[in-house]
Amino acid sequence: MDKRLELLQRLLDANGGKMNGKFLIAVAVVAVIVVVGFIAFRLILVEMILSLRDSR
Repeated sequence: MDKRLELLQRLLDANGGKMNGKFLIAVAVVAVIVVVGFIAFRLILVEMILSLRDSR
C-alpha cells in the first residue's frame, strides 16, 4: 500500500501538485474497469464451476 501512495505522490509531483479533472476521471474510469472486469471474471468462473459440477 505504501508503494501505491509513493507512486501517486510521484504522479502528483510530476503534475505540478495539481489534481486536474481529466486525471481524476481517468483514474476513476480505470478503477471502475478493473472492478467490473474482476466481478465479471468471478461470475464466469463460478458459472464454469457450477456447469462442470452439473455435468457429472
